[in-house]
Amino acid sequence: MKKKRFLVLILVAGLTIALTISSAIAEEFNVFGRPLLLFGYATQEFSYGFKDKYDTESNLNSALMNLFVEGDYKITDTLKFYGSSMLTVDWIYQLKHNDNSWNDKLFAKSKDELNVDDKYWQLLKEARITWTPSDFLFRVGKQIVSWGELLGFRIMDQINPLDQRRGFLDVEFETTIIPIWLIRADYYPRLNLSWLQDLGLEFVYNPNADFIPNQDLKLGNAEGGIWAPNVPIPGAHLATAISNIDTPKKWREGNEFGFRAKANMLGAMATLNFFYGRDNSPVTVPVPPFISPLPPDIFASDGALLLHPFQAGKYPLLKFVGLTFAKEIIPLRASFLGDVAPTVYFEALYAFDSTFTFTNPITTLGRFDQSDDFRSGIEVTWKVKIPPLNARTYFAFTGEFFYRRIMDYPSFEEIAGLKQNNYQTFLSVNTQYFHGKLTPSFTWIHDINSNSNYFIPKLVYDYDYHWHFTLGAQLFKGAKEGEGLQLFDNKNQIFFKVAYKWG
Repeated sequence: MKKKRFLVLILVAGLTIALTISSAIAEEFNVFGRPLLLFGYATQEFSYGFKDKYDTESNLNSALMNLFVEGDYKITDTLKFYGSSMLTVDWIYQLKHNDNSWNDKLFAKSKDELNVDDKYWQLLKEARITWTPSDFLFRVGKQIVSWGELLGFRIMDQINPLDQRRGFLDVEFETTIIPIWLIRADYYPRLNLSWLQDLGLEFVYNPNADFIPNQDLKLGNAEGGIWAPNVPIPGAHLATAISNIDTPKKWREGNEFGFRAKANMLGAMATLNFFYGRDNSPVTVPVPPFISPLPPDIFASDGALLLHPFQAGKYPLLKFVGLTFAKEIIPLRASFLGDVAPTVYFEALYAFDSTFTFTNPITTLGRFDQSDDFRSGIEVTWKVKIPPLNARTYFAFTGEFFYRRIMDYPSFEEIAGLKQNNYQTFLSVNTQYFHGKLTPSFTWIHDINSNSNYFIPKLVYDYDYHWHFTLGAQLFKGAKEGEGLQLFDNKNQIFFKVAYKWG
């Protein structure tokens, strides 16, 4: 297995480097008389932790590299192929293979999960054919379908799964959203109505050619690495879960259907969305023997007992209707603020009969039950001038408020991580200096229910078109032990990333 992973690493790295060199010299190729465009980037990031706790590692704790290549080939005027590939490697497992602290905390055991992304669907990002005859668009292949409008919170984007195994800071779009095998068909009827323009009807079908769920954070250092959440248990640590998850069978189960109508109505962009499919994350329930130490990892390096929960689960049905809305608020345009109007975005969905785990707080026994689920979010983006801080360009503000309600919340039982009413906020601010070369930014996510916070201060320096440098930090602060973002209080870190873009 290790030999196979090493060969995959060498093969993909060699292919990526070859494409890098060739595309750095020539961005466009002529293939059978048609243009082939190649683009890509390479990044190397290093993270440095502040705390030396069992669930984290002080000093250098991540050395993540991404090599990304994409190609766009126009077969005919109406037929186009797009493909992209990525190799992701965290060199920390090579750099710390003889580090006693790293090995004693079992981080080395997460190597199979987090060292090299060598599964085919991780290496192959997108591979899709697009045909655009007349007023239609047909797209088949491994692709991303984005329905959301909000920057911070994911409400309507429920089709593609997410990869968050390595934390929350995957700022590159290609490293967070997982493309899956889909069939998409759009129709754009030609209308001559003053109040209704740019009407589009979109249909999405997922035949479940390969079931790829969310890649969530894993429990325990042996699988979750440095991002395993620190679940508080007196005298013990929660280690790897022993799970039995019922996964939809390829082709036969897990088919999904989505429909969206979108239009420009009276100066506002609006959509109406329908979806029937599977949730990308499973719901689980504890099963006997519920929780148990398993050899050889019975005790952690700090002497605490390692507990391995037993759980069963499934990927439940997800059925929802939703809408999005976006409009520029022209009356709020003010010359003393830079003469730019704010834009308001709104998303909401109503999910029918969503499945949750209802847990008895006394016996800790759990069961599956259903409830309707309402989720909504509103965002305001505004570019304003603040001359004392930046005389040349704007400050871009993005503020969001997220609200989720479980409609039939149990009177006595609990749903882990959710109250009946759940609130979060998001704020992002950035500007530019030195003719756009230097971009400082600050992001703040606040979980109101748990009174926990996530801060991301960041500074990006664009040396030129090709070279980009980023210095930043991830800071967590929670008020209630074991709730919300407090699970990551020990994960505070600074990071530095070098990126090279070509094409």
